Amino acid sequence: LAMERRKATFNVEELSYVLNGGKEQLEKKMRFAEMLSKTSWGDKSRRYFLNREEEYVGALKAALGIWCKMKSERLSLSDGALMRTLVDFPGGLELHIGMFIPSILSQGSAEQQAKWMPLCMGLKIIGTYAQTELGHGTFVRGLETTATYDKQTQEFVVHSPTLTATKWWPGGLGKTSTHAIVMARLMLPDGAGGVRDHGPHGFVVQIRDMDTHLPLPGVSIGDIGPKFGFGGVDNGFMSFDHLRIPRDAMLMRFSKVTPEGVYVPPPPSNSKASYATMVFVRADIVKNSGSVLARAVTIATRYAAVRRQTAPGPGQRELQVLDYQNCAATLLPLLAAAYALTFMGEDMMGMYRKFEADRDAGRFEGLPELHALSSGLKALCTWIAADGIEECRRTCGGHGYSRLSGLPTLFASYVQNVTWEGDNNVLCLQTARFLIKALAGVKAGRRVEGSAAYLNDAATELAPGRRCAAAGEACWLRPEVAAAALRHAAARSCATAAETLAAASGGRLVFEGAPWNSNTVDSIRAAKAHCALVLHGTFLASVARLEAGAGAININTSTAAALAALFALEGGRGGFLAGTMTAAQAGALRRAHRGLLAALRPNAVALVDAFAFPDYLLHSALGRQDGDVYRGLLDMARGSPLNDTEEGPAWLEVLRPVLAARSRM
Repeated sequence: LAMERRKATFNVEELSYVLNGGKEQLEKKMRFAEMLSKTSWGDKSRRYFLNREEEYVGALKAALGIWCKMKSERLSLSDGALMRTLVDFPGGLELHIGMFIPSILSQGSAEQQAKWMPLCMGLKIIGTYAQTELGHGTFVRGLETTATYDKQTQEFVVHSPTLTATKWWPGGLGKTSTHAIVMARLMLPDGAGGVRDHGPHGFVVQIRDMDTHLPLPGVSIGDIGPKFGFGGVDNGFMSFDHLRIPRDAMLMRFSKVTPEGVYVPPPPSNSKASYATMVFVRADIVKNSGSVLARAVTIATRYAAVRRQTAPGPGQRELQVLDYQNCAATLLPLLAAAYALTFMGEDMMGMYRKFEADRDAGRFEGLPELHALSSGLKALCTWIAADGIEECRRTCGGHGYSRLSGLPTLFASYVQNVTWEGDNNVLCLQTARFLIKALAGVKAGRRVEGSAAYLNDAATELAPGRRCAAAGEACWLRPEVAAAALRHAAARSCATAAETLAAASGGRLVFEGAPWNSNTVDSIRAAKAHCALVLHGTFLASVARLEAGAGAININTSTAAALAALFALEGGRGGFLAGTMTAAQAGALRRAHRGLLAALRPNAVALVDAFAFPDYLLHSALGRQDGDVYRGLLDMARGSPLNDTEEGPAWLEVLRPVLAARSRM
């Protein structure tokens, strides 16, 4: 690796500062990693050898250890988040921090925040977020749990009317949480002796006794059992049998219920305000996708630079695996993607912060696009990251199958992101609905702003005979050429989806029922193409800022172009090849792609080094910063509980009787 690092053509340290929020923040990360590795709850030496119960208890100890350290040393919330990232041991407090508290802050009234936040921050209560049910997940309007108002007692009666109404999956629900924000259908008197369904609303519900930790009467709770990964988190199930909660348990920042049982809806301008928490979580998922993929790429790239395979001739040294073109063609585009996702995550959180400011000022006009972008980008970014982790594992050969590589655990813990907080295909359909409506608006004479502004020129873009202008390999090295191809793909995909839907709807655009449900493939393709264009544009803008901003990083132009073009062109993501170029242009694209692999190869290790992941975080024998991977594998393997004795745990009761019997034959 030392030889690889000498090939770098840019200042790795300066780029590390940029990617980590500055020199001071990077130094803090390294200092925290050293400190955490020396705590009993932060020690990772046995992490890969724990059983389920040990994982659950250990993860909870780690979370509480971080919380106590924050309190005793008066550390900031961002310091706590950094420590959670470094310890990397998801446990029972994940949704308390990630959804329970944000939901109270975003949806609770001032009085409710004053009541609940001190309890949350002092860990006097532990909360989770209970939305998903056995029978419904992404389709929130289909939730079956009810909260029926009793105006005689001024209470809500929370009930699970069917088996499929059982809450299922909330993290921390199984054995940890004392409270939950329960999404339930708000049922109010209709004035005629019946009830009216006002749709899902959030309620803060106590679910366990604060002295005994036993479930309250009327509440049935448990852990859902083993999962593909995330063993430290007690994902749970919960059902209600006419549990009564006070009227002020309903989160009432926007919509309200009076003591008389009258529903006060949110103002029309912010009727979607209750989606704020969901949008925040999806934006946060986008932000985290870059870091997770970068970890996988760091491990695989370092190992591919250290691992040697097959000598080219007698007496010659075996080649580094990274020097095989097929390996480079897998890892280097993923390296570029890790940067693209990292930049997109920062941009996405910036969009959410702007929405928060607009919301506090009473402006909600930006929410539809933010919802569409956060949905589509959550899908695209998690697909790229999850698939990328597995690709990285495969490039590591047999050693990648070992948990000691860090990659199987990383994949098992991360892959849930393609499903949770909205199935990716369903989220793409939400984005597609926004795009198709925007295109219809353009055709009606209304201009589109924001990420879909390219649809204003859709007629010109899709005019008969319009083709890619690339004249050869050199053209494909210009970032604007790839951007033009992606733009064309996005416009064409959206137009195709709209035409297909209109044809199935008798000339109208119908976003539900049979016409919509039978034409989802084109709609999902349109959402992917749109988000690929946004991702690419953000990548280019971020690289430009790195090179031209104050304290510019000395990344040469070809490296920056390679980072952008490899991500945009590799595999034709976004579907821009079809109908855009001739066979000759496609051939030139492939040759340019191969050339970019060679151009980026010398900087591969330097570019993963710039992420500056401490060994403590990677926890990988193959991704060690010093490259001593084989010693790392042996040292970690010796820690297996199976090695506690030389003869092994099966000798006395299983093996010895069999072998002894054979010796007497």
